Amino acid sequence: MKEILKNIELNQIIGLYHFEDSCFTVGKILKINEKYLYLLSYDVNFKEDGIKIFLIDSVKRIILKSNYIENLKKIQSNTYNFNNGDKDLFQKLIINKIKTSIYLADESVENAYLIEKEKNYFRFQILDDNGNILSEEIIEKGYLKRIRIANPIKREEYKDFKIITTIDDREYMAYDLFYNKDYLIFYEKEEFFDIGKINIIAKNSIENISELKVKLKVKKESFCDLIDFEKELEIFKILKICLENNFLVFIDNKDFLETKIGIIVELKEEKLRIKEVDKYGNYNKISEIYLDEIELLAVKNYKFWEENYEEKF
Repeated sequence: MKEILKNIELNQIIGLYHFEDSCFTVGKILKINEKYLYLLSYDVNFKEDGIKIFLIDSVKRIILKSNYIENLKKIQSNTYNFNNGDKDLFQKLIINKIKTSIYLADESVENAYLIEKEKNYFRFQILDDNGNILSEEIIEKGYLKRIRIANPIKREEYKDFKIITTIDDREYMAYDLFYNKDYLIFYEKEEFFDIGKINIIAKNSIENISELKVKLKVKKESFCDLIDFEKELEIFKILKICLENNFLVFIDNKDFLETKIGIIVELKEEKLRIKEVDKYGNYNKISEIYLDEIELLAVKNYKFWEENYEEKF
């Protein structure tokens, strides 16, 4: 991959897979050296969401051109909002032909358009990965566990959330909840991403709804505004800026049980210490990571700090 990447021009937008799984990133090439690939990364709204640095040896697949990347550039304003005034929510999905993801009782997930809603069943057009219609299917009401709207809605704040738990032990971090007949509609906050997605679940599937207290202060701020791309685009310098400014980082290695997410609290030439943040935005532990273990470093456009409390480890 190193020789291939050297032949790709800087500032080209590419997609890539790493860790031999479905981890996928779209970004603009900022720099390539002997060891690392530096990308300005984009979210699903094709908005800059920070910097990602990849160990080149961990990159397994590079997408130079694709319909997905081209379509990302066109969807920035293609979002939908739902509110308490939507008396017939499902009719709105049908009329506007809004793409959804449907989650079924057999644990499968399909991309689909809703084309009919009756009392006891839904009729969908099932789509392939390119958005083409594969089939038309009728799905019984109880077999459909969740409808998720593919159009992302931006929310930069990290506060005032609720935790929804369902009778089948699923959990959602949610905001802007409202009921529509037999269904609960809410925006789901994806972990440390500044987008939410609209979810629809049956009211009778809910076990509990509770308040979530986030103890940390969180601020949206562009990391790119603090870095000189010509002079400071080296992994150690980037880590140092994160340490000095409390930027949220994701550090990963294929051998880690889970991605390390948090803020850097100590940095040395050969290793760092990271105060990890749980998915609810609160500190939970400190981990030590050697710099040569870093196969992916993602710096998100979030700053975290404590307010009016001490966390001891």
